[in-house]
Amino acid sequence: MSNRAFIIQQVGAKDSSERKRADEIYNFIIAPAVRDAGLEPYRADLDMSPGAITTRMLSELLSARVVIADLTGRNPNVFYELGITHSFARPLILIADSSRTLPFDTKDERVIELGEYPSSGLGYAQGEQTKTSLQQALKMVLSDNYIPPSPLREVAAKQSVDELAPDNPIAAELAQMRETLDEIRKRVIPRPGSPGVTQRTVDALRKVIERNLVHLDEDDFKILRQESLTAAQKEWAKQLLEDWMAHTYLPQPEDEDS
Repeated sequence: MSNRAFIIQQVGAKDSSERKRADEIYNFIIAPAVRDAGLEPYRADLDMSPGAITTRMLSELLSARVVIADLTGRNPNVFYELGITHSFARPLILIADSSRTLPFDTKDERVIELGEYPSSGLGYAQGEQTKTSLQQALKMVLSDNYIPPSPLREVAAKQSVDELAPDNPIAAELAQMRETLDEIRKRVIPRPGSPGVTQRTVDALRKVIERNLVHLDEDDFKILRQESLTAAQKEWAKQLLEDWMAHTYLPQPEDEDS
């Protein structure tokens, strides 16, 4: 395995708008992030080494430490190289103007959304934000415990079990377990953006409760400190209870007429 990151892009002809876009994203986003991760960026069209291009490209692709694919443009050559990456389960990071424009399911892939590329060229803020996202993704896929997803490998494994299932009770049970686990995973994996929305909802509800502290009673605190709730929730409820007790049991001022 080399110490390189293999870069897949729609390069385009010299002086074309595609080449301008590819070069800006490579020079200002991908190459700096890759070098910060301690790797050397490699883009096949920039390699002046002699030899057959396809053979050289395949060798570099399969030996690379990580593959970064810029999929904007839906270029056939890009998707061909992406298919090879998937087939050999290489660590992969995807870049696209928007994940919604991709013609395949990306739920198991790391997709960095660049946003629409302006006709005037890559903006500084847009480039810095994308570079930061790429740096974070590189840390994750380069970690020792990272296992690259492989759609081809998963399909082959499922097919093998399904073919055995009609004649093999154990294989049939495994197939059923796999379907059950897939269904569980769909239910428990949060959709993008949901954690932030959920936290804002919790924060809003807590503020309402805190503003109405004097109206709470001991039964309310039993509900707020259930065993099934998170440690953060229990800690908040504990502090809320202390505030409630301090307010409830404050010595009342004596009546001036007594």
